Formats: sequence, C-alpha cells, structure tokens
Amino acid sequence: MAIAKMNKLTLISFHEHKDTLLQSIQALQSFEVVDLPSSDIGDYQVSPHEIDGLETIIKKFETRIDQVQASIDFLQSYLPKRPLFKKLREKRKAFTLEELEQEIFTFSPKTLVDDILDKERKLDQIRELEKDLHEKETYFTLWKKLAFSADAIDQMRHVKGSVGIIPQHVQNEYMNMLKESNLLYVEEVYQDNDEHGVVVYYDRDQETDVKKLLNEAHFDNQTEYFQISAGDQLEHVKQELAAHKEEKRLIKEALQQMTTEEWQLMLTEEYYEAKLQRERSKLLLVDEKHLFVMEGWLEAERVDGFKTAVQNVLPDTDVAVMVSEVVEEEYDDVPVVLKNNDFVSPFESITSMYNLPKYNEIDPTPFLAPFYLVFFGMMAADVGYGLLLWLATFVVLKFTEIAPAMKKNMKFFHLLSYPTIIWGLIYGSFFGAELPFVLLSTTDDVISILVISVIFGITQIFFGLGINTYLKLKHNDKYGAFADGIGWIGIFVGLILLLAGNMLLENELLGTIGGIIAIVSALGIILASTLGSDNKGLGVGLGVYNLYGITGYVGDIVSYTRLMALGVSSGSIALAFNMIIGFIPGAGRFTIGIVLFIVLHSVNLGLTMLSAYVHGARLIFVEFFGKFYEGGGKALNPLKVTEKYIQLKNQKES
Repeated sequence: MAIAKMNKLTLISFHEHKDTLLQSIQALQSFEVVDLPSSDIGDYQVSPHEIDGLETIIKKFETRIDQVQASIDFLQSYLPKRPLFKKLREKRKAFTLEELEQEIFTFSPKTLVDDILDKERKLDQIRELEKDLHEKETYFTLWKKLAFSADAIDQMRHVKGSVGIIPQHVQNEYMNMLKESNLLYVEEVYQDNDEHGVVVYYDRDQETDVKKLLNEAHFDNQTEYFQISAGDQLEHVKQELAAHKEEKRLIKEALQQMTTEEWQLMLTEEYYEAKLQRERSKLLLVDEKHLFVMEGWLEAERVDGFKTAVQNVLPDTDVAVMVSEVVEEEYDDVPVVLKNNDFVSPFESITSMYNLPKYNEIDPTPFLAPFYLVFFGMMAADVGYGLLLWLATFVVLKFTEIAPAMKKNMKFFHLLSYPTIIWGLIYGSFFGAELPFVLLSTTDDVISILVISVIFGITQIFFGLGINTYLKLKHNDKYGAFADGIGWIGIFVGLILLLAGNMLLENELLGTIGGIIAIVSALGIILASTLGSDNKGLGVGLGVYNLYGITGYVGDIVSYTRLMALGVSSGSIALAFNMIIGFIPGAGRFTIGIVLFIVLHSVNLGLTMLSAYVHGARLIFVEFFGKFYEGGGKALNPLKVTEKYIQLKNQKES
C-alpha cells in the first residue's frame, strides 16, 4: 500500500526498428515515453527527425479517426437497438496488436468508411430533395383544380392567360377590381386568410392595359410554374416522392443489416488510435543519423519483464536498454502509480480527485478509506437505501462486462453500501420507516449524534496530525514535528481533559492537568518554531502566529457537524415522504401511493448519495489532507491502446 517504485529507462536502437519497438512497448501498456526534444539532450545535442512529416502523418490519422467515428455514430443510429443489460454482459473480444492489424487487413477500412459516409450523404441529399418536393406538393395542392397549361395558352392566337396570387384586402378591393373590369375574365381557384389564387384570361391585343390593371391589383404572376397543369405536376411530385422514399427505404434496410460493418469500423478505430499514439510518441524521441534515443518511466517491478518483451522482438545487438534509479532532482517529474489492495484501491479516485501524491510523498489513500466509509455511511444512513446501492452495484459487478475504470467505480460504491446499511441499522431507518430497534434516533438523539460527529472529527484531525508528525520526523525535522503535530495534539488533549474535568466529571484535578498540558503544548509550539528558525526573533513570531491557527481548527471541528446534519435531514425527508403517502386514503396507497413512494424516495436517494459523496470528500480534502498532505504528482501516462471496443491481450513479459 504505497507509491510504486519507478525507474527511468533509456533505449537506443536503429531507425528501421522504431515501429517494431514502439508496438512492442505499446502492447505492455506500462511505459511512459519522455519528451526528449524538450530536454537538454534535445536542445543541445540532436534534434527531432522529420518533424513536419510526422505531424502530417498524425493529422492524417486524426482525420481518419474522425471519419471512422462519424461513420460509427451514423451507422449505429440505424442499427437495431440491443437491450442495455445484454450489451453490458457482452464480453469484449481480446486481440494482440498483431492480431488487430491482421484483422484490419481482411477488409478495406477506406472503402468501408467511404461506403457508410456515401450513404449518409445520399440520405442527406434525399432529405433536401424531399423538403423541396413537399413544398411543391403543398403549393400545387392549392392549384389542383386548375386545368391550366401555359403551353396550351401560348398556342392560342387571340387569348392569353396568366396564373397568379392577389393579396387579401379590406372588402376584397383587389379581387373586386379585377372582377368588375371588362378587360379580362377572372377565375378564383382558391382563397385563404392571406391571398387569392386566380387565373385570368384576356385578349392579346389588350395585354398592355391588362398588365397595368394587374399591377394595380398587386397581382403576383405565377404562370412560369404552370407549363403543364397543376394536376399533372402534383402527380409528378408524388411519383418523385415515392421514388425517393423507396430509395431511402433501401438504404436504411442496408444500414440495418450492417452489424458486421459496425464491428469492422470499431476495429478500424482501435487500429487507427493505436497507430496514432505510436506516431505521436515518435515526436518525443531524439533521432540521430542512424540511431534514435527513447527515454521513459516504468515501474521497477516491471523492468525485467520489459527487457524480456523487447528481446522477444529485437536481438540485443539491435537495441540497448539502460536502467537508472530515480534521483531527488527528478521527483517532480516522476509519474506516480498507486499500489493498494482490492479494498483500498477503489478509494484512489478520491485521492486523484484532490491531487495525486508526489513521488517522495506517502499515498494517503489507505488512511482516508476507513474515514470515508464511516462518514458516507453516517450521512446516507438508511438500510433500504444501502440495500438498493448494494444490489445495483452487485448486479453490475457480477453480471456485466464493464471497462476496468467503471468496474473500479462500482467497487467503490459497493463498499459504501455496507456502512450505509450499518448506520441505517444504528439509526433504525428503512426507507424512512422506523425499525423495531433503534440505537440512535434521528429525532430524539440529535445531540448524541452531534457529539459522535465531533468525536469522529477530532479523531480524524488527531490522525492527520499524527501522520504529519511521522513525516516530519522521517525527514529529521524534529522542531517541525512538534510545532505542526505533537504540539497541537497536546493542546487538544489538554483542552479535552479540561472540559471533561470541569464540565462532565466535575474533577478539578483532571481539569487542572488538562489546562497545564494545553499551556505547555502551546509554549512548546512557540519554542519549537523559534529553535527551528534561523532568525530566532522571526521564529517567535511564527510560533505565535501558528497558535492563531486554533481558530482554523475550531472551524474544522464544526465542519464535522455536517455528519449529523445530513444524516438527520435525509432521514427526516424520508419520514416526511412516508407521512405524505400515509395521508392517501384507502386503496390509493397501493396505486398512486406506490408510484409516489418510488418517485419520492428515488429523489431522496439521489440527493442523499450525492450529498454524502460530496461532503465526505470535502471533509477528507479540507479537514484531513490539510494537516499533512500536499500532493501535486502526475499520473503515469503510458503508451497504450484505448481499448474502447476490444480488450488487449496481456503481453507476456517473461
């Protein structure tokens, strides 16, 4: 239960082995490549090789990946939806990088992507065409009664006709103007709230006067759209729509059958992503005329296996692997890998959320895990809620195949279900209903719960100060150990004895001893700060200022009252919901009452779990970590495969 020991590895090999070596390293998924061009060796000795060419290749793969992802998203929108639970239970297929590459060679990724994207473009074009056709359909439907053909009218020697729209006006002024004129004959085809659709016939010899009249009536000429009759055009539009609908149906049917192509696209994305990571890593290498140099971080326990894996693909004469220990100057650059058992490792997410430890720090995860369990359980505190959390996480862990990161999160919440149930038994709460046995009542024993919350808080603060003392002594800082650890423990022990002697036990001697311990500890903090400072006068000031921190500790202790507040509020809300349901008369409790029970308690469950999660983390981050932990480390970022759709087979390291 600590931070894994790391080694720095330097590899030197010939250019022609670069891809082979990178693929072998990627298969291990444990080696982080260092950016050598940005280091001293990159600046002053050699330079990266063909940077422009590499960046072009990288952009090419990024473009391909974007196209593949777009193809997958598009295709999946048409494939039959699989039940979520069935989807979660499917075990992902395992490949080595070599097997993945061989699988890709069984089909043409470019042809596949082009085919999918072509279908997408075709459907988009059809949608645009259909949009235009529907507009035409709507338009010609208004004119379907009109037996007018511009071609037929043009063949007449003396009569001419025009089709157009006249806007509505007060008392049909424009329409009446045309009807009352002797220059033309008007036939109204349709009328709505905005306009009249009309056809007018007139003598060709009077065309000039007719046009003037039509302009006065605001006639919008539509004749150009009626080269053939509206009925014929409407029929033609419907035929085109039917043809496009059939074409669209055939494309969608083809897409719905492309489950094999979906899998091929997924493999293609995995393959391109793996290639992209390897190409990006080449930017981190330093090239010379015939050789290249690679440097990186690896867990010390994996070094022998790493060497074996490299030797399996390249002989010793073609690659040199040099291992060096981490030196103090490199502590800020060394990536961190946390090593904890199955019980503690799920709580690494809490540590990571705050900040990973630096390489020379301790891993706080084993110390925070017990406290977080207690705090979460005390704030959630309901047997029913705990059982639901236990059941949901158990089903996911037992019967589904989820990604490792998600599985770790499920383990985290599964562990949290146990203290939730235990505290629910202590509070005697089952979905807000009171159990036959109650050790602490959230309504009658609020003060007792408050005292217990404060006791837990003081215990955690003591624990944090104890860790800080240990770390200071480990670094031979005995004055700092007293000023920042032992002295404060003494002050709090003294104050506790003082309060217990004077207020609880009425023992004056105990109170006096407590007061003496607190005063001596306070003076000791000033003395230790003075002795630990090169400037003694400044040291005295720092010691006095350090004592001012008592106000911060008081605030920290008060913060732990949220353990009581959230636990009581959650139980009270659940109880209130049950009372509301209890007011429903008769059979309504077994109909709408059941629905309300599920909905209301689901809301309370969500709020309770969220509050317990957030406030539990806050107590760890502020009140606990603030006593001994700094953080600032970075996680190991190895050259690896995304494993978005597949599982990479374990590479044998020995």
